[in-house]
Amino acid sequence: MLALHGLWTLDRRLALWAEDARLLGRSAAEDARLLGSAAADDPARVALPPHPYACPAPALAELLSAVGPGLEWLTGRARYGQVTLQMPVCGGEPVPSPELSTLGAGAPAAGPPERGLVRFGVPALLFDPAEAAQLLGELSAPGSAVLPTESPPGTPVELPCGTSLLWLILVHDLAWRVAGRGRVLPTVRTEDAAPAARWEPVADAVIWSEIRRLTASCPPVCRAEWAAAQPDGRAPAELLTDMLNCLVDREVRAALRDQPRPVPASAGRGGTAPASAAPDAVEQGGTRLDSAGPDGTGQGGTGDGPPSGAGRGSAGRGGARSSDGGRGRSATDGTGEVWLRALVSADGRIDGADPDELAALRQALAGWRRSGASAGGPLRLCFRLAEPVGLDPDDPSGSTTREDWRLDVLVQAVDEPSLLVQADEVWSAGPGLRALRRHVHRPQEVLLAELARAAQHYPVLRDVSWPAPRGVVTLDRTGAHAFLREVAPRLATAGFGVLLPAWWRQPQRLGLSLTTRAQQPSEGQSRLLDRDAVVGFRWQVAIGGTPLSEDELRMLAAAKTPLVRLHGQWLAADPEQIAAAAAFLARAGSGTMASGEVLRLAVEPDAEVAGLPVTGVDTDGALAVVLAGADEHAAALTGVNQHTAALAGPDEQSDTSAGADEQVAVPASFRASLRPYQRRGVSWLALMSRLGVGAVLADDMGLGKTVQVLALLAAERAAAATGEHTDHVEAQRAAADAGASEPTLLVCPMSLVGNWQREAARFAPDLVVHVHHGGQRLDGAELAATARASDLVITTYGIAQRDARLLRTVDWRRIVLDEAQYIKNAATRQSAAIRGLPARHRIALTGTPVENRLTDLHAILDFANPGLFGSRAAFRERYAIPIERFGNEQAAAAFRRRIAPFVLRRLKAEPAVAAELPAKVEMTVSCTLTAEQATLYQAVVDDMLARMRGTKGIRRRGLVLSTLTRLKQICNHPAHFLQDGSAFAGRSGKLARLEEILRTVLANDERALVFTQYARFGTLLQRHLLSRLPDDVLYLHGGTPAPRRQEIVERFQRPDGPSVLLLSVKAGGTGLNLTAANHVIHVDRWWNPAVEEQASDRAFRIGQRRNVQVRKLVCAGTVEERIDALIDGKRALARAAVGADDGWLTDLSTEQLRELVTLSAEAIGE
Repeated sequence: MLALHGLWTLDRRLALWAEDARLLGRSAAEDARLLGSAAADDPARVALPPHPYACPAPALAELLSAVGPGLEWLTGRARYGQVTLQMPVCGGEPVPSPELSTLGAGAPAAGPPERGLVRFGVPALLFDPAEAAQLLGELSAPGSAVLPTESPPGTPVELPCGTSLLWLILVHDLAWRVAGRGRVLPTVRTEDAAPAARWEPVADAVIWSEIRRLTASCPPVCRAEWAAAQPDGRAPAELLTDMLNCLVDREVRAALRDQPRPVPASAGRGGTAPASAAPDAVEQGGTRLDSAGPDGTGQGGTGDGPPSGAGRGSAGRGGARSSDGGRGRSATDGTGEVWLRALVSADGRIDGADPDELAALRQALAGWRRSGASAGGPLRLCFRLAEPVGLDPDDPSGSTTREDWRLDVLVQAVDEPSLLVQADEVWSAGPGLRALRRHVHRPQEVLLAELARAAQHYPVLRDVSWPAPRGVVTLDRTGAHAFLREVAPRLATAGFGVLLPAWWRQPQRLGLSLTTRAQQPSEGQSRLLDRDAVVGFRWQVAIGGTPLSEDELRMLAAAKTPLVRLHGQWLAADPEQIAAAAAFLARAGSGTMASGEVLRLAVEPDAEVAGLPVTGVDTDGALAVVLAGADEHAAALTGVNQHTAALAGPDEQSDTSAGADEQVAVPASFRASLRPYQRRGVSWLALMSRLGVGAVLADDMGLGKTVQVLALLAAERAAAATGEHTDHVEAQRAAADAGASEPTLLVCPMSLVGNWQREAARFAPDLVVHVHHGGQRLDGAELAATARASDLVITTYGIAQRDARLLRTVDWRRIVLDEAQYIKNAATRQSAAIRGLPARHRIALTGTPVENRLTDLHAILDFANPGLFGSRAAFRERYAIPIERFGNEQAAAAFRRRIAPFVLRRLKAEPAVAAELPAKVEMTVSCTLTAEQATLYQAVVDDMLARMRGTKGIRRRGLVLSTLTRLKQICNHPAHFLQDGSAFAGRSGKLARLEEILRTVLANDERALVFTQYARFGTLLQRHLLSRLPDDVLYLHGGTPAPRRQEIVERFQRPDGPSVLLLSVKAGGTGLNLTAANHVIHVDRWWNPAVEEQASDRAFRIGQRRNVQVRKLVCAGTVEERIDALIDGKRALARAAVGADDGWLTDLSTEQLRELVTLSAEAIGE
């Protein structure tokens, strides 16, 4: 077990060293013998106290050489050496790094680290900057965080990189990207009392952001090198600046190594190069940096470079050089030429330069660099582009638009942006000049200086300032487009003001607009619409969503200019894009298209056809109803969707939009009276079914998702049986829609199989139901025949996985998943097997579409409509991360718009739904701890805080979660925590409070559901309550057999049933109707609001006739009370998206955890 570490030394070298856990705990004699051997192999070791379990440099070299040929070559160029590091100690020896601790290595002595730091001599491999850049580039490859090597030879071992080395790799990665982007400028530095030509990074906003992040995250071990001049170590900013400057210089030299030398042909002999030569030389170098590509950054190379497996960082890898290291100094070279050659030499030294000329060069470079920076004064130069207005006066017909674009050159007051003075007015003694003089004494000087600076970005401006500044520059269309596209961004970045036309600031995209119209069914069609059905379509070129006529498109194609005027407005149009659009329309402008493809184009934000964006989709009929939910004004998924309103009956909606006449006729034999929102749900499911579009019915728990699906099946069966239709086509449509020979497959948890059977028999007795479950389930042709004769086949998730091959042989009309969150992990075999079942239509039922993460919902959506929402990774990047991590409201709104056509979710809090339900009252009941509970609680807290010191990563997460579990057990009862079978009575304040509540419930002749998340505690609790209450106490948990589970539910629901039902949250939290109870008590908190609310909804659901009271028992002054306040914040995620485990608690800092678990004085009762 080893851990590899890195250090950027004071003398600008990379030091690699490693800890070897095998050297921990050696005896003194063995330590002396090993140290003596190491000293013989490594003469760099000195009298400084050696690091006792640092890997000797030769052994480390062997380990790295065994990784691969690239590291073998680089290791061969390293020198053995020693660095002096200051480290915390425990028992007189260095504390192992977290990486070594993660591998199972403990501290050599028990107890906390001693105060102060101790210096140790650490053997290391030392790499010069050239090799350092190559090595860090090699280690930046994906999968290099753990290096596969051998020790001893032939025995594979893993060599993980520590945080210090990973941080150094990130710094090199930034240097490599800075050099690759050309964000560098040349300079002259003095190093070791000698001048050197160097390339320095030039930071923009993005680079500065990364520098700040790297500075803040610098590991302490990176600053552990001791030196007499810096006894406290280097500051992170100083270390980062030194390393970044050095590596950027090496990467630039690597990129320019094989390029022609950037020396102007006219460079003079003797003296400095002209000041203008510096920018030209750098521009050449910068161009080569930008265009170097992979080889330009050193991945090819010639000469004595390493094998081809070396990484991207390749500074100094060789190449043809002159005998003086590439400087090529001749007797006639001037200082400027020497400096330019030094910029591309191996070491950058400037030899033999005249000191006075070098000083002049320094001054010229400094002035040139300053000229590229904003003056930052009270005035700045501003440019305003105005498009042509009116007609060309030279055209007597008045039909030609003026071509002259006007670029106004203005002086603007920074703190008074509305003060804009034309440049030519600055030279006149007018009011503009007087206004500017309120800010500076000589505005003319500012104008000239700013014009000179701007001319470096836009050479056209060089003619503006002579002989006196002009206020206007005239441009043609091409020049105006170049200014808009290229020059304006450069000027704005350089600090100038830029005012552009509004149509450019909010550009209108050129794209394709799709119009579809429903096809009239022919007599030979077997069904009206499904995923394979087609609609007639026509593509049109559109700008900003407005379709263009054929004449307008021909005009644009003929213009062949980047700026065109259309409908009285200027816009930018790429001639190549226009030509491509015209060619596409000629090739495939109209025809027929699958309705599923229409849906994909409509909901996908970045949909493209023939390389052009899809800017709009216009549909009619049923497709228009479905897509109405994606409208900008669609209601959030926590309310009634717009497409739901479109399906409302005539009494609820006045318009006659498509879908209003599509009410499903539920047969009289259906023995349930559907509420209005349930009728809309059935109609919506029927519409999605006819389209062949998958549906996610995500109604809140208890709102009757089961009855809505049964009503749909009953309506389809009745329509097929009666045959009462107006014509032959309608009869065919109904027969096909009813799927007379194509059954529906329902997949649900095993605990809900009986519930579906009972509900089907109760509400839809005409349905033929077959249960595919148990050891005697049907197989082969017998199952296929039985399925074809059935309306509904019920199976479980487990059986669906095991019998996937058999189930695929049946032609399923529809697959319905109940509790669809069971497939939220798309990578499991069960999820893959269920997704692979073929069906014309898919429905997912879930009351908690988001239990923990938004990617859970992606898995459900992808089941309903495979591929429609892209890959899981793309979904996570586009929606999950912005919404969950950053609370991005725009991403949340876009997410709701995209899924709205496919998800129907109603909550009990909605007025239309709440009117159909009784009230639910939720309350938190505070309990106190007994003295025994408080003592146990404090001991567990102290133990966690002590063990957390030095613990990181997964070990810390495990420690936090296990401690929170122990604290919850103590709050329940000491016997729950100790698990010693001890007595129950009188030892728990929470248990005493529970008994009081239950006695009140029984006295009022009411019933209660009591939830606990711990099955073992439930057993103890049942035994205790049976001895304390005058009524029977039932217990339903995960180990309850299915027949016994059904018996318990039926017995509790009977009018003369027991008054108390005890349930484990996982076993009784979903799918059960327990409306006989009107009290719900959560003994311990799940700390997941979605799961907790699911459990409460066993009583608060359709069929409940009384008010429901939900009590959550919380121990005051403990972690339970504090997390109770935090749960409301977690509940917001589930509501905003359409949820969450204990993992979020592990991300809290140690101080936050201390505040969370501290025992307050009010926790202990009398």
